[in-house]
Amino acid sequence: MPVIEVLAYTLCAAGIIGAAIPLIPEQIWWLRAWTYPRVQMALINTGLLMLFLLLVGVTGAASGLIAIGLILTIMLCLRDILPFMPYMPKQSPDLTSPDSGASIKMVLGNVLMENENASELLVSIRRKNPDLVFMVETNAKWRGYLSELEAEYPYTYLLPLEDFNGMLFYSRYEILNVSERYLVQDHIPSLSINLNLGQQTVRFFGVHPRPPRPEDDTEKMDRELDIIAAEAKDCPHPVIVSGDLNDVGWSAETKSFLQTSGLLDPRRGRGLFNTFNAKNPIVRWPLDHLFHSQHFGTIAIERLPKFGSDHFPMFVHLGLKIGVSHD
Repeated sequence: MPVIEVLAYTLCAAGIIGAAIPLIPEQIWWLRAWTYPRVQMALINTGLLMLFLLLVGVTGAASGLIAIGLILTIMLCLRDILPFMPYMPKQSPDLTSPDSGASIKMVLGNVLMENENASELLVSIRRKNPDLVFMVETNAKWRGYLSELEAEYPYTYLLPLEDFNGMLFYSRYEILNVSERYLVQDHIPSLSINLNLGQQTVRFFGVHPRPPRPEDDTEKMDRELDIIAAEAKDCPHPVIVSGDLNDVGWSAETKSFLQTSGLLDPRRGRGLFNTFNAKNPIVRWPLDHLFHSQHFGTIAIERLPKFGSDHFPMFVHLGLKIGVSHD
């Protein structure tokens, strides 16, 4: 077999394996990482298929299997990403304005702790004029950078930490109570906050589980989301879960989270809104999320300009619907 054909078979087999790895129900970090690049793998395997047909063609059983394998894995990737494309069915219904008159505008993001450029983030926050701001990976330096927000947002819960796990929460709505919790690991916080929207209480969960990496397989990351999913399901109030989840909306864990909790993903039917990596246009996927209960509809969702972090911030505007039972 000519060297060029051996190379073509090898590259195509690698592409098939890479796209099929997310089917393996494992929690090993490097296997989970293959779940993220579905757009990239669809494009790579489409290119490999065209190259394989050009250089080798379908001349026998082996070449036929390679071609079929590439086609199936392209379809597998498209199955994951197409539900997020515009004009596909929306999981969170459109609202032009809140039925009940109550709405929540929120900016969320990961600041990248060593990032020094807070001014552009503040410009985006002021341009969108949100009711809530939730930032993660924030330390004392970032609390100082964003301190001017404390004059504009009368209710805050500020948890600056120097280990990439800090959280800063700013609200124009009254904070009724806050639970700072360490659900799975004693150094990974999550927040459970009740907000007063006048005649309505809303439960906000702020999360930032650690990403898949050699020292952190995905078991603890998934367990944290499983706990919050069960709490969201049983919560008597409208619910919002938000933060850098270090996971994509098409992963098996996120799908399980939404199914258990009953929450909705406003990205579905509106776009991917890739938030990571803001510094690399090729390696990019959605890691920062906002999910909400059926009490809400989506008025607007937008990815905001980059500001020096490796994450783009997100803006989401939700409206409370009439006819859905609340408290």
